[in-house]
Amino acid sequence: MPPDDEFKVRVQCERLVYRFLQVLEQDQAKVADFFAADGQAFALVGREKIREHFAAIAAVDDNVNVNLSTNLLIDVDDEDHARATNYVTHYVADREADDLTDPMGGRVGGELDTARSITRWSWEFRRVEGEWLISKLRYPESVLLRKDVIDQL
Repeated sequence: MPPDDEFKVRVQCERLVYRFLQVLEQDQAKVADFFAADGQAFALVGREKIREHFAAIAAVDDNVNVNLSTNLLIDVDDEDHARATNYVTHYVADREADDLTDPMGGRVGGELDTARSITRWSWEFRRVEGEWLISKLRYPESVLLRKDVIDQL
């Protein structure tokens, strides 16, 4: 594969990961749209199963969630397949009152003291009809969890 083509694949997969994490913070069920029709997330297979899973989480989770992604490494296998790993630092906070603002007048969503977890994620991508989609997302490998989080498990 020519280097320019490999670079384009890397950029498209990188954007897919970052967009996935951004949508995961806002409307969790919509992350299913980033998967191939037969895509797999954890033990779930197919977009609708993935959508149901994330919608169920969103239904009971009214926290402010922020995902910080680092060390994203993408390997291009061929013109239609790629793999990646990255680390995600996940911050969670209870929502603050709607009228709480910062000194510049911006709305404050919650207070984030410490990350809840740092996990390593593994991705597989496949190009389907010219569009890069997630074919497989493995369950994140726990790297670090706060003690109070572990105590709640």
